Amino acid sequence: MNHETEYWRNEVVAFLALSAIKGVGYWTLYRLASPEQGFKEFLKNSPISVLEKELKVTLLLDGETAEDWQNRIWEAGLNLARNLSQKSVRLYFRAQPEFPVKLKEIEDGPRWLFVQGRVGNLHNRSIAVVGTRKPSQDGEFLTRYVLALLAGSKRTVVSGLAFGIDQVAHEQSLRFGLPTVAVLGNGIFLDYPRGSQEIRARILENGGTVITEYLPNQTYSGENFVRRNRIQAALSEVVVPVEWKIKSGTAHTVEYAYKYRKKIVNVFLPGTQHARAELQFSERLRGAKSFELPRQTPELAALFELSFSEPTGNDDEPEQQSFDI
Repeated sequence: MNHETEYWRNEVVAFLALSAIKGVGYWTLYRLASPEQGFKEFLKNSPISVLEKELKVTLLLDGETAEDWQNRIWEAGLNLARNLSQKSVRLYFRAQPEFPVKLKEIEDGPRWLFVQGRVGNLHNRSIAVVGTRKPSQDGEFLTRYVLALLAGSKRTVVSGLAFGIDQVAHEQSLRFGLPTVAVLGNGIFLDYPRGSQEIRARILENGGTVITEYLPNQTYSGENFVRRNRIQAALSEVVVPVEWKIKSGTAHTVEYAYKYRKKIVNVFLPGTQHARAELQFSERLRGAKSFELPRQTPELAALFELSFSEPTGNDDEPEQQSFDI
């Protein structure tokens, strides 16, 4: 094991050890993440009094010494790391080459990422296909149509694994042999949405990827899903919100896409444009382009082709580091 590999192995264990401390959660670790001081250095070299002040928790059990505590918490980190390894989950930090460049480029990007499956998908040219959890028949049809249009392109399709449009996008990606990335709004050990394990397994079996920035057992929340949406937008060249409301989770993805200067593409069926308030809203205020399908299929296909042909410098897949826990 070379020095760099050993360094990152220790960072993973230290991060997980800190996450195992009762009362220490995502935002505490987010605050501690720093290029100047690694998690291992903070954990191993800080006196207990400093750790308790920074973490805002009581650390020592009755009769426990600082050395006992260090050994106990490090073992907890090792056990969690082994647990992740058994499920083929890896943890990457922003400074590692495996961490997606597109997520490093946004100012509010994640500080770390749990990755299950093929890490190279996170460096590919991608399209996000997202939408409501309760789609109409039109919404489901349009999702299938957009994915069929991408068939044969090998472009990576990003979505959020939620019921409705997201799961249709993942299903159709699998049908057409397109790599797909599911971005979770909860920890990677959770079965959420409940019953999604089967499609998650098929995504992984077919060369796809499941990712999250949340701690392994962290539950979902409205805030988590809003922040999850920025990752979907940032990973993609184009965001297609197939069917959505102006005030909805998908609207946050549209907002992030606008903030990150991504192309926003609406699709609609003949005669339905005036009933879709989100089309006019996103065209007027967010620079979206709307396409009537199937009539404007050639124009939509041309936009996809142009978006994926523009140079980004992110197409080289990094070599995935491997180490034993």
